Amino acid sequence: MTVDQVAADVEQLTRKLMTEEQDRPISADDTFVDLGLDSLKLVDLLGAAEMHFDIEVPDEEVGNFVRVRDLTDFVLGAK
Repeated sequence: MTVDQVAADVEQLTRKLMTEEQDRPISADDTFVDLGLDSLKLVDLLGAAEMHFDIEVPDEEVGNFVRVRDLTDFVLGAK
């Protein structure tokens, strides 16, 4: 997968869990909090990413996902 493909898929997964302004643009530098994802929704997002990309996110890594770019970079590194 290319960076653009992974970024688009991460955006789509994130958008499904956003609580407000679902039509707003999402950039790689947006934080998940700014997008309306609390800690529980972030865990849901990581679970969805694990299934979608067939990866595993170690529990100790969960706190490292602050920005959309963090998840995209993790997925690319896991592939």
